[in-house]
Amino acid sequence: MPRRAVSQAPSRFGEFLQARLAEVDRTPAEFAAEAGMSVSHVYQLLRGDRADPRSTTFHKVAVALGMSDAALAHAVYSEGAPARAPTGPATPVDKATFFAIMSAFPSGVTVVTTLDDAGQPKGLTCTAICSLSADPPLLLVCIDRRSSTLDALRYSGRFVVNYLSAGRGELSNRFASREPDRWANLAWRPTRHGLPWLHRDTLAYAECVMVSETDGGDHVIVVGRVDGGQPPAPGTQPLMYFRRGYGAWRDQVRGA
Repeated sequence: MPRRAVSQAPSRFGEFLQARLAEVDRTPAEFAAEAGMSVSHVYQLLRGDRADPRSTTFHKVAVALGMSDAALAHAVYSEGAPARAPTGPATPVDKATFFAIMSAFPSGVTVVTTLDDAGQPKGLTCTAICSLSADPPLLLVCIDRRSSTLDALRYSGRFVVNYLSAGRGELSNRFASREPDRWANLAWRPTRHGLPWLHRDTLAYAECVMVSETDGGDHVIVVGRVDGGQPPAPGTQPLMYFRRGYGAWRDQVRGA
C-alpha cells in the first residue's frame, strides 16, 4: 500500500505547540507525560504529520498547557494570531517600566542597620525584604552594591532590620538618600549584640547574623538568621509604601 503523505511543515497547531514548549522549557517527552499522550503522538503533532487534533487530544493539550479548550482554539486559530511565538532572546523591560510594575506591590518599609569597622552606625532603607524560612528562622534583604552599609555588614557579620512605624516617611527618605550624616540627632539603642535599633521609630525589629550572600544584579541578596528582636505591640501601625508614595495600614478592608 502507498504510504500516507507526510506534511513537510508543521501545521498551525504544531507551530503553536512548538513555540509554547520552548517558552516554558519543556521537552516533548515531558509534555507527553503531563498530557497523558505518547511521545510519538506529540512529535507527530509538532511535525504536522497529523491533521488538526481530535477533540480528545485537543482537550489533553489544553489542560497540559493550563488553558481552556476555547482559549487554546482562540490562540491557535483566531484571525491575526501569530502562527509562531517570537523566537530569539527576550529583551528585558527598561528601568522605568520595571519600577512602575514593582510599585504596584504594597510593602512595609525597613531600615537595615549595622556597625562598621570603626564602630560607627550604618544603615539604609530597604523594601526588598521577606521571610525565607521558619526552621531555621531566616529572612532575606537586598542591599544596593553601591551602599557603604554593605561593606559594614560584611565586616560585622550581623545586622538589624528595623520595621518603620507609620508616619516615618521622612526617616525612610533620609536613609534612602546619599546624605553623609544620616545619624545626626537620631536616637537609637544597642541590641543584645550592640547593633543600632531605632527604638523610637519602629514597631518591631529583627536582629540577624549573616549566613550567606548571593549575586542579585545591582544588588546583593543577603540571608540572615534571626536570633533576636521584638514583635509589634497591639495597635501599632506600619509605614507602607505603594506606587512610590507612603501610606498607612487599614485594619479592615471591605471586600477582602
